[in-house]
Amino acid sequence: MVGTTPGGLLDKRTKERLGRLLWSTLFFLVSIVYQELFLKLYCFRVIPLRGVICTALFSVPAAMLLGLWCCAVREKTAYRVLLCSTFCLCAWMATQTVYYYLFKTFLSLSSLIRVGMVAGEFGGLAVTNVIRCWFPILMECLPLGAAVMLRRRLICGEGMERRTKVYWAALALMIQMAVTLGVVSMDEGPLPLYHIYNQSDAAELSVTNFGVLTNTRLELKRLVFGVRPEEKPPEDWMDLLPEQEKTPQAYPVHGKDAQVMDIDFQTLAQEERDEELAAMHDYFARVEPTKKNEWTGFFEGKNLIWIVAEAFSSVAVNPELTPTLYRLSNEGFVFNNFYTPLWGLSTSDGEYVTTTGLIPKAGAWSYLQSAENYMPFGFGNQFSKRGYRTLAYHNNTYTYYGRDLSYPNMGYEYYGLGNGLEVTRSWPESDEEMMRLSVPEYIDDENFMVYYLTVSGHLNYNADQNAMSAKHWAAVEHLPYSEEVKGYLASQIELDRAVASLLKQLEEAGKLEDTVIVLSGDHYPYGLQDVQINELLGHEADPDFGKFKSALILWNSQMDEPVQVDKYCSSLDIMPTLANLFNLEYDSRLLAGRDILSDAPGLVIFYNYSFLSERGAYVSTREEFTPWGEVQVDDEEYLARTLEEIRDQFRYSALILDEDYYRVLFQQKEE
Repeated sequence: MVGTTPGGLLDKRTKERLGRLLWSTLFFLVSIVYQELFLKLYCFRVIPLRGVICTALFSVPAAMLLGLWCCAVREKTAYRVLLCSTFCLCAWMATQTVYYYLFKTFLSLSSLIRVGMVAGEFGGLAVTNVIRCWFPILMECLPLGAAVMLRRRLICGEGMERRTKVYWAALALMIQMAVTLGVVSMDEGPLPLYHIYNQSDAAELSVTNFGVLTNTRLELKRLVFGVRPEEKPPEDWMDLLPEQEKTPQAYPVHGKDAQVMDIDFQTLAQEERDEELAAMHDYFARVEPTKKNEWTGFFEGKNLIWIVAEAFSSVAVNPELTPTLYRLSNEGFVFNNFYTPLWGLSTSDGEYVTTTGLIPKAGAWSYLQSAENYMPFGFGNQFSKRGYRTLAYHNNTYTYYGRDLSYPNMGYEYYGLGNGLEVTRSWPESDEEMMRLSVPEYIDDENFMVYYLTVSGHLNYNADQNAMSAKHWAAVEHLPYSEEVKGYLASQIELDRAVASLLKQLEEAGKLEDTVIVLSGDHYPYGLQDVQINELLGHEADPDFGKFKSALILWNSQMDEPVQVDKYCSSLDIMPTLANLFNLEYDSRLLAGRDILSDAPGLVIFYNYSFLSERGAYVSTREEFTPWGEVQVDDEEYLARTLEEIRDQFRYSALILDEDYYRVLFQQKEE
């Protein structure tokens, strides 16, 4: 037998090769676990024990294969392989650490594929921020230095025998299978590892529990083979529900006040041959719709100007610095518990949530994907049917994130930088100039619905790299804040001036009373760190949800007194709320968001399955539910019910996008 002595024992050479293989495997195992734990600590500030154990277990097969790769080739090649594999490992871990630190989300492979577009727009800003984040990069790259110093011990100069390679690879595969089977069945609770691992909807949850490398592998699997959200929750989840809710109930009957369209989901489900579509029909037949209410049609017939503002937050609302935003935030409808959650693709996903009332699909560019779908609830399509002129404006490159495709598909005439909106090129461009140039284009039309996406509030927040911060620096220079906070406030002054210009032009044209203004942020200002947001607040914000709390402006000059709304709500709810106020035709069962002004209970959903509701707050990464004050809640049952609802919202929002479901429902009927 090759590699053994006549007595059957391993010979000296074989022992030495196996020793090098074990050393190489141990090196990669220690390196990966160290890098994963550093990332968790640096990004999340805590390392859950469950996450440490699962991450370490999943790191073993990866370390075994990397070790085998370095020992399976001759010495010169092995040294290159060792350095190359360690460098790639360090580069990916450092990239994810810095990306999360800057944007509070992880870099997806789908975004990495389109990195050329991002680099072209924001390459300079990226380099600056990478330089500023030298410490985590250095810490994540320590294994590279260790590889250089230990290279003699880590590579096998003569390569490995073929049989040894096969056995070692097979052992790694068996360990991977055993770890997978063990991990996905080791936990119970309302958000089990089974769902996190198999669906990986939330990268933060996946990284917290399994690590960056496993999250990357799962995402790559989805990109190559596709993925369908699971058909049903695992049994341990369903066991938490009352017995009568574990089996399907009869289809509900809705009253005349239900916010629904004439869609016979029950018949569609019975006649549909496609199992996926049949399941969707059946699900939507069982969803409880919101109801029409005293505000239904309150703004019907008026014009609408809808603004999604870059990094707008309530921390920027100030009576001296941003008086227009301050006035509008405290007049009209005043939403006291409004939140702007951050989604995977920041601005684009923030837009998608706000304008569609759907949750974006994980690992995808949902707004761009929707450009190929039938989108009848897009407000451009809705208002144009009523004879309105519908336009969209963006004062940055018009093709960015594929807006030249998605906006027209939502029913808008679209004008951006390079496509009919010739604002002065700078970084970032001026919101006020966009208003000054665009409003005259539609102000004389009898009816108009206009959508704006602003850019002046974009990071970085300093006078050297942000033209809008520099423009208004004199107004903030005296404030007792850090440079970044001053820069952010200065950028929001530009937004305030833009809204003031808009109102002035509307008033001069006699259109102000007939126009509704809506404004919210695409995401919170993640260019500021938590400590800097606390500077603005003057106190320490809730570490889990505080930075996401924001303002929603919903205003019309004819509203005599402000309408206070205390319900928990978010950007996901804006579209159905506006649809109800303007009495547009829509079916509330087909949206993840809810009409805020209806009697439906409030629910704020975050991309990692955390939530806020009238009963309490749930932090998914710690599996911790905290009831509000004296509220009495059956924690397990309430969590099971609410998280099942949230899982359904994620699942069916993704399926609406993937199946082009609105086309299935409506276009054939219209044709």
